[in-house]
Amino acid sequence: MRNSLTLRLIATSFIWVASALAVSALLLVLLFRGYIEKRFEGSLEGQLDELVAASDVSAKGTFQMNWRPADPRFNRPYSGWYWEIRQSDATVSRSDSLWRDSLPVMEPAEGAVPRLQKLTGPEDKPLQALVQKIIYPKSKSPLLFIVAGPVSDIEQDVRAFSIQVAITLFVLGLGLLLAVWFQVRFGLRPLQTLKQALADIRQGKTERLPQSFPEEVQPVVNELNALLDHNISLLNRARTHAANLAHALKNPLTVIRNESRNMEEEKSLIIKRQTDAMASSIDRYLSRARIAGTAGVLGARADVGMIIKDLVFSMKQLYRERHIELSHVIPANCWFHGEAEDLEEMLGNLIDNACKWARSKVDIIAQCTDDRLIIIVEDDGNGIPESLRHIVIERGHRLDEEVPGSGLGLDIVRDIAELYRGSLQLEESSIGGVRARLVLPAA
Repeated sequence: MRNSLTLRLIATSFIWVASALAVSALLLVLLFRGYIEKRFEGSLEGQLDELVAASDVSAKGTFQMNWRPADPRFNRPYSGWYWEIRQSDATVSRSDSLWRDSLPVMEPAEGAVPRLQKLTGPEDKPLQALVQKIIYPKSKSPLLFIVAGPVSDIEQDVRAFSIQVAITLFVLGLGLLLAVWFQVRFGLRPLQTLKQALADIRQGKTERLPQSFPEEVQPVVNELNALLDHNISLLNRARTHAANLAHALKNPLTVIRNESRNMEEEKSLIIKRQTDAMASSIDRYLSRARIAGTAGVLGARADVGMIIKDLVFSMKQLYRERHIELSHVIPANCWFHGEAEDLEEMLGNLIDNACKWARSKVDIIAQCTDDRLIIIVEDDGNGIPESLRHIVIERGHRLDEEVPGSGLGLDIVRDIAELYRGSLQLEESSIGGVRARLVLPAA
């Protein structure tokens, strides 16, 4: 199950809405059933009163009816609506719907109020009957009046009402859930805004979170801004210490180099080589330390197009005498998720290395996807055999000692790329030389 705050709120609301509507439906059906049963009983009472009013006893003490109840349901055979009049356990009159059957009821006490009874009538249909025993002045024995109606009428009305209630509450429930969904989305919109603001900071579009959040979210925003400020402060302090350390180490090395010139040629050469190696190591490890502290820092991003254009201009000036053609293809809005000077160092090494080995042409191609930046630098030189490509990336290895350099360029590029969770690969170029494929995070 997804760990979603929106899903939790909607699911909880769904449970409460469904429970409340189910309880409401049950109460409505129970209330309606009570109302229908009362109305049914009232209908039976009306029929009984009419039956009593239509009955009479003659002067000779015989039973007679002045009229028969007009309800047509009493005329249809086995309609479920019946009436019957008994005297001395004998039926003296009955409805046409009862045909020749008799209703099995319990006789109440003489003069008692009408009693409602449940019974099974013709064709085994459940009935409700209203029974009353009345003694007429001229009658030799009391008359038992019975009026019955089908229970199925009550059930049909309750069933129809239940269906209507279910449909109505279902539509109401959908409306309430839709309203809850809009409410949750509207209420949690500041969190989406906060998420987008953090993404903008990570991509370098802004440096701090805005101060326009609701009061429930604003304390979190303030703490995040304080954390960002602290992170920037630590980063600037680390850079300052790294620069100070580099300055403190390189000054003594420069003095040693200058003093070695006054020594014998062999010793001077040894000292120069060792101090050059120390300077290269200092540059390398200070660069790694600086990058380790800046890789993945929120808000760091660099314009790939601007950096490549600046480097191409510099390389054209540097290799002007060789007339090397440097071309570049850079898409619009292509950004590197990292420090500009790190990208400059990587591309500077790759382009400089390509210019050293190229005959006349160096191509630079940048490609940006959603989260990856791919930069290809290739030349038309002699190329590198596949078996030796992994060697030239290692620290201090060079295939041609006559070409100037320390052999640390590609090694530094690989180290920086790996610190940014990227990679450097050497491949065969389509124009004859080496293709360096640099993969880095895009902003």
